[in-house]
Amino acid sequence: MGAETRFAYFPATAVSDGAVSVQTIAEPTFTQAGGQFYVMMTAPDVLQTGSQQTIAPRTETCTAKMDGPRIPRDEKRRAQHNEVERRRRDKINNWIVTLSKIIPDCSMESTKTAASKGGILSKACDYIHELRQTNQRLQGALKDLESFQVDNDICRQEIEALKSENALLRGQLQHGGIEAVAETTTTPLP
Repeated sequence: MGAETRFAYFPATAVSDGAVSVQTIAEPTFTQAGGQFYVMMTAPDVLQTGSQQTIAPRTETCTAKMDGPRIPRDEKRRAQHNEVERRRRDKINNWIVTLSKIIPDCSMESTKTAASKGGILSKACDYIHELRQTNQRLQGALKDLESFQVDNDICRQEIEALKSENALLRGQLQHGGIEAVAETTTTPLP
């Protein structure tokens, strides 16, 4: 309890008679503090004639209710929270508008369903799904193209090897006195 000050409270009418007699309880916390304490009673209870009254101190602490106006600190916290929440909503709304501009057939002016946030997000999901499918299809086509390029390179090497072998055989034929047939011209492969 420390150095709390306690007072005995009597209505002004009761104290002016001088008829009030209060006996304090011999409790160590009150005698050590050497202070006074409040007695909250109605005047008839305090002014009972002929008997002394024992007043017991309240042992539990009272907590004040927050029924009154808000503390400025709470208002400031609420205002900050509202501002943060407003910025969050604005940021989400801006990203949704940006999505509506990026996604084909989803401009804010085109249809009523596209103008809703849910409609925009739905079309965005559909568009992303479509892009993924297109991407997978293109990756498959790219793998096929790479495979064709490898096959083409192998064919070119075989053609070069056959041309070398053909030239060698022509040389052997000419050396043996046999005349070779004229070479046919082919268009080169890309």
